[in-house]
Amino acid sequence: MVAGQRASAGAANPYSCPVAEEDDENRQPDAAGTAKKPADNSLGRLLTLSDGVFAIAMTLLALDLRVPTNIPAHPTSQQLIHALAQHTDSYWSFLLSFYVISIYWGGHRRLMRSVGVFNANLVRDTVFLLLIVAALPFPTSVLGMYGSTGFAVALYGAFNALATLALILLAYDVRRCDPAARKAETPADEVAAWTRWANLAVYLLCIPAGYLLGGNGPYVFLLLFLSNQLPLLRSMAHRCRSRRSSRLRPGR
Repeated sequence: MVAGQRASAGAANPYSCPVAEEDDENRQPDAAGTAKKPADNSLGRLLTLSDGVFAIAMTLLALDLRVPTNIPAHPTSQQLIHALAQHTDSYWSFLLSFYVISIYWGGHRRLMRSVGVFNANLVRDTVFLLLIVAALPFPTSVLGMYGSTGFAVALYGAFNALATLALILLAYDVRRCDPAARKAETPADEVAAWTRWANLAVYLLCIPAGYLLGGNGPYVFLLLFLSNQLPLLRSMAHRCRSRRSSRLRPGR
């Protein structure tokens, strides 16, 4: 009875741990004389792994935020400000990568929350995404130290282009493998899909921009803040249409 309750609790909560194999062997049969099979919690384990990698990658980004050491023992405020200003590239790359990883986490959460049928392709796509996210602190450090070089900008853009492609592939496999998830799509999900493609275009644009713009190449990443405002722009457009239609209604 206790084992049956544990199995049902695992199915209700996707983050709960699956029932161990030895629990299945020692489980007492129910009234019908058959033992219940433990619930498959593969999806919950995949989500737990993903959240852990996203959190660790975000935390590792902060390791490049170092206190300046090339200052006097008792510096003045001006000296400290000047020393901190020498590391603005590292601060900028930290904020950028933290924002980028949060986009990946939000996109992955949106796609996986509608999954009702677990498929091995979801593991493949998610693990590939986590591979890029786990290594993202490396191109972030390169961008913070050598952001004025074209290769640093191109490397960062290429890394994130691969991660965005992984999200796009995951979205495709979710729709292909789970008809229920495809039917549950909303207009917001369609806007999210367009946002992923817009982000991919920005990352691909950064690869040649790093060489063409020189030290100004990293500023191309600011386009990400525009491409990720598509949901907001859609909401504003919807409100404008609603107000316009309400004004045109007869009797108003």
